Amino acid sequence: MLASKARAYLKRHRVQVIAVTGSVGKTSTKEAIYQVLKSKFDVYVSKKSFNTEIGLSLAVLQEEESGFSSLMAWLKILNKALFKKKKVYAKAVLEMGADKPGDIKKLVRIAPPKIAVVTAVRPVHMAEGQFANLEAIAHEKGMLVRALPHKGMAILNNDDEYVRNMQTEAGKFSYGVKRPAMLMAYQIKAGPKDLRFKATYRGKTGDFVVPVIGEFQVYVLLPAVAVGLQLGMQLGECASALRDFQLPPGRMNPISGINRSQIIDSSYNASPTTMDTALDVLDHIYSPRKIAVLGTMNELGEMTYEAHIAVGQKAGRVADILIAVGHEAPTIKRGALEAGMKETDIYTFFDSEEAGEFMKDRLKQGDLVLVKGSQNKVRMERFVKLIMKDPHKAKNLLCRQGAAWESI
Repeated sequence: MLASKARAYLKRHRVQVIAVTGSVGKTSTKEAIYQVLKSKFDVYVSKKSFNTEIGLSLAVLQEEESGFSSLMAWLKILNKALFKKKKVYAKAVLEMGADKPGDIKKLVRIAPPKIAVVTAVRPVHMAEGQFANLEAIAHEKGMLVRALPHKGMAILNNDDEYVRNMQTEAGKFSYGVKRPAMLMAYQIKAGPKDLRFKATYRGKTGDFVVPVIGEFQVYVLLPAVAVGLQLGMQLGECASALRDFQLPPGRMNPISGINRSQIIDSSYNASPTTMDTALDVLDHIYSPRKIAVLGTMNELGEMTYEAHIAVGQKAGRVADILIAVGHEAPTIKRGALEAGMKETDIYTFFDSEEAGEFMKDRLKQGDLVLVKGSQNKVRMERFVKLIMKDPHKAKNLLCRQGAAWESI
C-alpha cells in the first residue's frame, strides 16, 4: 500500500526523481546534491537514510521517522503517510540501497529515476544471503542506471572500474579525479577544517572551498556538481551553494571533545574502504596524540577476518593508541600488533559505552580521536556521546538519537 501510494504521488505530480546508489557515500552525496539544487530549484530530499522499500516509500510521502518496533508509532506514521496532504515538489533527491539481489528493482518501481548517480562499488553486504562478490554488487547497483529512460542521465564515478562500465540506454556523465572525465577535480587540498579544489567542465574552471574533512570527500561533492550542471547550473553557482554544506551526522564530522580534545565522528557505518580512508585522514592531520577507536565491520562474510586484520594493521601504523570495539576487536588488535604497535597501547572492549567510560578520564588536551564502526550492534555514536564536550548537543550532532534508538 505504501509503495503504491508513493508511486502514484510521483507519477501524478510528474516529480523528477534524482536517485543515488552505491556501496559508500549515498547519504552524504544525496545531501550534497540537495545542497546544490535547493539554491535554484523547488526540491525535496529524503530524510536520514531512508533507502529500503519501506523507507523509500516513507521518504516519497514526506515522512521523517520510522516506527521501529512500536505498533502505535507505525499506525500514526501510516495514517499521516496515506492520508495527510503532501507538499508538491518539482524534484526529489532520493537514496536507494541494496542489501541483497533484487532490492534496486523494487525501489525503481516505486520511484523511477530521471537522473541516476552511482558513487562506488565496494565489498559490503557480503554475508550469507547477500552478495557473493563485487561483480554481483555492481550488477545490482547497475540496475538503477539500466532503469533510466532514454532521455535520462546516468552520473557515474569514472575512477571506479565497476561504475564506469555500467551500461544504460540513457546518457552518461562522468566525474572523477584520476581518469579523464567530463567533470574533473584537481589541485585538491584537504585541511583540518575544509576541502579545497578546482573543478573543470567544458573548458571552464570553478574554485571550491567546502567545510568537510578528508580528500576523499571530493567523490561526495563532484556528483552533486554534476547534477547541478545537468540541470543548467554553472560551476560558480555550484561552488557557492556548497560553501556552507554540512555532512549528515556520523560522517567524518569534527566535534569538540572533553579536556580540549578533538573528535572526528565517523560513527554512522563502516566498511573496509571507508575505514582505510578514515585512517588516512587521521594520518594526515597533525596531533600530538592520535587515537583510533574502531568498531567491528558487519556483513563481510568470508572476508571478515582478513578485513579486520588489515584495519588493525593500518591503525597500528597511523595511531598512537587503538581502542577496538565489538566481537572482532581481538582481530583488530592482532593486526595492530603485527604492524608493530605495543600491546600496552591497545585496548579492546565488547561494548562501545564501556569503551567510552574507560576513555573519558584518559583524554588529554590536543588528542585527536577518530571514531568509526558499523551501525548494527556496534553503535559507536554512544562512545562519542560519552567523550564529547557538550553531550546535550548529541541530538543534533550524532547519528541514531532519540528515544526509539535509545531503546535498541
